[in-house]
Amino acid sequence: MSDERIEQALRQGPPAEPAYMVHLTPADLHGSVSRAPRSKSTFSFFAGLGQAAVAAGIIVAVVGFVLIRSGAFETAAKPPTLLAEVQARGLIRIAVRPDRPQVTAPGGARSGFDVDVATEIGRRLGLRVELDFTPADEMLAGRGQWDIALPSSAVDPGAFAVSTPYYDWPVRLIVPGGSTAAGPGDLSGSTICVVTGSGGEAWLDGRFRGTSVTTVAVPPTASAVHRLATDEACAADVTAGASAALVTAGWSDADLVTRPALKRVGGPIFTEARPVIAVNGQRDPASLIAEIDRILAAMRSDGTLADISRSRFGGVDMTEPLTP
Repeated sequence: MSDERIEQALRQGPPAEPAYMVHLTPADLHGSVSRAPRSKSTFSFFAGLGQAAVAAGIIVAVVGFVLIRSGAFETAAKPPTLLAEVQARGLIRIAVRPDRPQVTAPGGARSGFDVDVATEIGRRLGLRVELDFTPADEMLAGRGQWDIALPSSAVDPGAFAVSTPYYDWPVRLIVPGGSTAAGPGDLSGSTICVVTGSGGEAWLDGRFRGTSVTTVAVPPTASAVHRLATDEACAADVTAGASAALVTAGWSDADLVTRPALKRVGGPIFTEARPVIAVNGQRDPASLIAEIDRILAAMRSDGTLADISRSRFGGVDMTEPLTP
């Protein structure tokens, strides 16, 4: 090679590397040859695959962590408790029946035992109170936009979350003053009047499911049951001779004193334990009912509950179980 050609070769540098290098291994001695791509585009391609694999690995790890901790996420996603909800709102909506033990003033304003108790519960919860006057049958059907309710009637404890009773109501069997009946059995075969939807109606029908703090008497086998809207209507029915007896729904012993033409037969046929209720729904009511139980216990202890009762029921404390 001439000096000029040698000099030219040195200026050009080493020969370009082929796109594929042939790597000889011991296996190549047996005719197996592996080729390794060395182009920049090929390297970039595999580098991209490596980055994607790393990203995919991170995603898989995160998803696995979420699946492991899914119990915590489910707990966080549950609706808040009813207590937390009313506290956040700063207001509690309480359903109170519009009739007894409420009274309506000439101007249309309602007051009464349940109104007083509901207001005091809200005050001790530290919340504003919005009263919702709702018929008892609607409360017991779970209808309405209320948080808690005071239906002032017997409650099936399996249907709602219920507080301890805030008062107990003796349900009486009432007959005309001249009647010789001494107990429910003496009225078998007679026509008996009862208020529609009351615990007394359920008792006569043999389907009473409420809690009674006294023994539930065996109902008579009535020849007919007159179902009317109020105790007053049933009293008129008895006075007219259309019914032999009535089962009270809302009359207290103080109410009976003012009606000398009527008398009660023996002791209470049962005593309704009347609690505060909340619907067992998406908002767990357990903590709110527990707080209401605490408040009711405090109201008993400091005499507030008894004072409210005496002021509304003719001096009688209905917050303690009555004996026959």
